[in-house]
Amino acid sequence: MIDQVSPQECCICAACANVCPKQAIAFTKPIDGFFYPRIDADVCIGCNLCEKVCPVLNPYAFPIEKGKPEAFAARSTDPDTRQGSTSGAVFYEAGRVILSHGGYVCGAVFDDEFRVKHIITDSEDGLCRMRGSKYAQSDVGDTYIQIKQILERGAEVLFCGCPCQVAALRRVLGKEYPNLFLLDFVCHGIPSQSMLDAYILEQEQRKRAKVTDIRFRDKARGWHNSSVVLTFDNGRIYSKSITVDPYMRGFHSGTTMRENCYNCRFKGFTSGSDLMLGDFWGAETVLKDWDDNTGISAVMASSEKGLRLLEQIPAEKRPVDLDCIIRYNKNILHSTEKSPIREQFREYAGAHGDGEALMHFFAESGWERHKRVARYRLRCIVYKLSGRGKPLY
Repeated sequence: MIDQVSPQECCICAACANVCPKQAIAFTKPIDGFFYPRIDADVCIGCNLCEKVCPVLNPYAFPIEKGKPEAFAARSTDPDTRQGSTSGAVFYEAGRVILSHGGYVCGAVFDDEFRVKHIITDSEDGLCRMRGSKYAQSDVGDTYIQIKQILERGAEVLFCGCPCQVAALRRVLGKEYPNLFLLDFVCHGIPSQSMLDAYILEQEQRKRAKVTDIRFRDKARGWHNSSVVLTFDNGRIYSKSITVDPYMRGFHSGTTMRENCYNCRFKGFTSGSDLMLGDFWGAETVLKDWDDNTGISAVMASSEKGLRLLEQIPAEKRPVDLDCIIRYNKNILHSTEKSPIREQFREYAGAHGDGEALMHFFAESGWERHKRVARYRLRCIVYKLSGRGKPLY
């Protein structure tokens, strides 16, 4: 049964819970802020369906079609649409295409309490809620089974999730569906919902107000200098660059991820997705004539179905060498390295709480801020002397 999968291996994809005919599996086993599956032995009938769909117990690299993946730089033709998305708004535009066909889109949203969960929608409003990165473990609920029911009716479905979630959905479905389009993204790893909750609470205590909106990749200062922006009910606004904000510093350092993310089994286009999306980092070097600092998506198509969907999207597209994308997105092929301070961080968090641990380990010190500002001013001088304008970050 699924309980043979250790927390070091489990990706909390929820394939097991979706297929359990007795609803005997619940995510109630807490470890490092994540909740892992637990089987109710009094309810379980020993059918082993959970074991059969587990992408960890049944590793399988879905074959990539000949000549794939094909790589592109892409961005929505609408600047306002790009501004409201993390990078080039390719997912949002793909979702609009599917909705225009009378189909459904499944993706991650924040609920009213800023808990991350997957929902299925057939409306533009629902799709808009899916825009923007969430940076926390998503609760997929029973969406895999709902998707199967929709597909059997003949409607199109666009699913967007982590590579492990795409692999899980494929195993739950058990067969190919021509009306299913699978999108994953370049995944660095996933922090826990508990970590996000603690971060929000810490910020609320500091501002003495409740958070009413979160944007992890706000582009007010430009795509290359994306910021975490929190809006509070007293009108105050918190805004810090993703290189300065403690939640994002913990994330980028490889400290706050789920344990199995450090040895991810779904790297190298093995999840079975039709399209992989990500930020086209390095665009200021590779696509100098294209980069206007509003966001460009890296798009990798692993199937003809993915290419057909991409062709329908109202976006500017430019074929590029796949290596140009991988050079600045190492997580396409490799897992994030575990931070050498992770165990120390977890020990401190266990004693003082996740929020205080984030601030203790990752809040920018005065000396760090001084060095950062000095480096930026030096870059400004160098750029000005060389006639290159103002640096992007």
